[in-house]
This record gives sequence, C-alpha cells and structure tokens, in this order.
Amino acid sequence: MNQVNLMRVFVRTAESGSFRRAADQSQVSGAQVSRAIASLESRVQTQLLSRTTRKVSLTEAGMRYLQGSREFLEKLDQLDRSVSRNDGICGGTLRVVATDALPPQTLIRLLDAYRHRCPEVKVHISPGEGLSHLLDDRHDVALFDGSWRPILGGELETVPLSFPAQRLIPCAAPAYLAESTEPAEPEELASHACISNIDRLQQLVWKFVDANGNIHDVSINPCYTVNSAYHLRLAAIAGMGVAVLPEPLVADEIANSRLKRILPCHTIGNFDTTVSLVYPRRRFLNQRVRAFIDNAIELAGQGSATIDLMSEVRSE
Repeated sequence: MNQVNLMRVFVRTAESGSFRRAADQSQVSGAQVSRAIASLESRVQTQLLSRTTRKVSLTEAGMRYLQGSREFLEKLDQLDRSVSRNDGICGGTLRVVATDALPPQTLIRLLDAYRHRCPEVKVHISPGEGLSHLLDDRHDVALFDGSWRPILGGELETVPLSFPAQRLIPCAAPAYLAESTEPAEPEELASHACISNIDRLQQLVWKFVDANGNIHDVSINPCYTVNSAYHLRLAAIAGMGVAVLPEPLVADEIANSRLKRILPCHTIGNFDTTVSLVYPRRRFLNQRVRAFIDNAIELAGQGSATIDLMSEVRSE
C-alpha cells in the first residue's frame, strides 16, 4: 500500500477499534490490515496503536497522528471533489435543526445569505434542543446556542461560530424578587442566587456600567449553571435566580411580567453570540450541506470558507 492508503487503513482501525472491522471497511483481510499498521509504524518510527487480545486503542502519538491523518485525507478528498463534474451541483432540500434560543436575527442572516448562494435549494427548519435529530439521519445540520465540545471519535462534528454581540439584560422572575431584596447596585448580586451559562466562562464576571460611566466588575458564584440561553431563560422564569440574557430572548417575557429587568440604571457589557453548527461526520458531504457550512463560516468572519472536515468514517 502507498502512504495514503496506509493512512486510510489506520484511520479506519483507530475509529472502529478493531482490525476486523477495519478490514471489512477496507475490503481486505485482517492480516493485511495488521501489516499495513506495522508498515505505517515502521515508517514513522513510533507505536501508534496499543493492541490487546480484546481491543485496539490509540497511543498518545497515535492520537496526534489520527487527527493529522483525518485533516490530510479530507483535504485530499476535497481536492478530488473540486475537479469533479458534479461538484458544482447544489439543489434539493437542506434540513436544519435550530434551537429556539438561537437569536432570530442570527438565523435570518444565515438563511438569507445561503438563499442567495444556493437559490435552488429548499430549506426546511425544525425546532429542536437535542442531537437525536442528526443521529436519525432525518436532518443535515443543527444550529445550537452556545459552545458544544467537538465530539471526537464519534458521529458528529462541531464548528463554533461567533457573531456580533447582543445587548444583554439582567433579569429575574417577580416571584424570586418578592422573596429576595431587589438589588439596587451590582455589588449586591453577591448575596443573590445567580444563574450562568456554563459554556461562557467569562460570565463568571459580570461587567456593569453605571450612568456616569463607572465600571463595576461583579464576580459571581453561580448557584445553577446551564448549557444554553434557552435553558437559562427557563431557569430565570422558574424563579431560580438572577440571569443575564440577550434582549431579544426576554423582551416578551418582560412585557408579560414573567421576568423583570433589574438594575435599570446600569448597562452590562456584551458577550459575543456563540453558535455551534453541528453536522454528521461523513466521508463525503453533499454540496448543499458543504455550501451551508462554508457560508456560515464566512458570515461569522471565521476567515477561510473552507473547513477541515473529518474523513473516512462512512460514505453516504
């Protein structure tokens, strides 16, 4: 085998954790897979896989080599696809799962830009908070509020996207404020139950600015932490404590008195809106999905519109 094929066999073996399964995927014998791994380890002069009678696992060097192999093979596959006659075809239906907590203006910007890029594609949006929609193969991509850790070695890939900051509102449920003394100054939050987004560590310090321009840095020790603005809003409405939330997400709740804005004479420093774009990891992504991912990265100002996708997991 040449170097590229050796790397493909190594990736399959590492991801399946089995010489036999890698052999089945590569349509070769188990002995050929074993020889391929031995040849690759001899080439790099280090052990990449730890073998026992029950399983195959990656060494520390193997973990690094796996990541590099995935990146290299995907770039190679991208190059092959770029000269394919069918690479420019972009049609069909794109199925998107979007959390209700995703800022509406962010979703609208993404979809409008994509519509201009791929006018022939129909887009179907479904609400959702979990990843099961992607795992059942009924949807192509998902957009979640906050940062989701990449699921390495699993079935999903994550791309974090940062969008311009939103105005944030400190607020709490009237029921909570009825039981606690409503704070008149930011420093009084130290004696309050605070709810924070676990995905945004900077929220452990809330930066307030008063009418005179004085900055008040308030360190909080959250009583509750959640992993999305959607759940943060629900916790605040339930009276669990004080939360800082994007204004578009709580405007209706404040208007309907389900939440009350506190510290109205102070503004709070903005945080960037972080959106996680999640999609099933596949060897080949169809053009409409790839175009959506590239478009989202461009819109978020992530630099290059080409991303390194994980490869050699399974074909569509």
